[in-house]
Amino acid sequence: MQAYIGGTVPLSAVGWSTNGCIAIFFSGCDFKCGYCHNKEFVGFDDEFLKDLKDIKKEILENSIDSVIFSGGEPCLQRQALLALARFAKKQGLKVGIETNGSKPNSIKSLINENLLDFIALDMKAPLKKEIFEKVTQSKTFFRATEDIIESIKQTLGILKENQDKIQIEIRTTIVPGLIFRKEDVLEIAKDIYGLNCRWVLQPFKSNKGTLDQKMNNIKSPTKKFLEDLKKLCQKKYSNLRMNIKVQ
Repeated sequence: MQAYIGGTVPLSAVGWSTNGCIAIFFSGCDFKCGYCHNKEFVGFDDEFLKDLKDIKKEILENSIDSVIFSGGEPCLQRQALLALARFAKKQGLKVGIETNGSKPNSIKSLINENLLDFIALDMKAPLKKEIFEKVTQSKTFFRATEDIIESIKQTLGILKENQDKIQIEIRTTIVPGLIFRKEDVLEIAKDIYGLNCRWVLQPFKSNKGTLDQKMNNIKSPTKKFLEDLKKLCQKKYSNLRMNIKVQ
């Protein structure tokens, strides 16, 4: 089996792993967020087509206790994702995924086969048509914004049903001029309220280059700005577990 995989990167640790991890970056994404830092993995480029046996070899060659699938959007290549997750589990490794949540069936398949230990769900915007499309630029001729939003709601529902089985992290990037208004952040808080998760607010950074080059000149939000958003959300939703990521 082959898949579009942009590369693999050994990591010293992630939030749910203490003895090393390898990140596998699937290429191809159904979102076109202007602030994306993994812009090289947005398309399904032929140069990234790889045999899964080579990826499995890399997994075996690293001294790790976990594998995390990222991208791009790994859930777009469901069969390859499942194959690699099954292989990792057979090696006794923990499995995690970073996803935008637009493919709930892929998430459900991972959970149904007990292949998932950790999920980082990028809540890029409130689940409201206008702001969601502005942030993600995900609408296509074949798929309306409303359908994508409904899929993410389904993913949240799946996570709520299985929140005792897996560790859940929600991530939101605060981008000045795009996703930064307190009303929008409070809407995201409302969308995830009741889910047993950790919600991480992370600052936009342009130092790595972005998919939309016009965003390279946007300044990062200050830590105080993020802390104020956190206080605002926790004042209204007191049970939210929130962190600020300082990059």
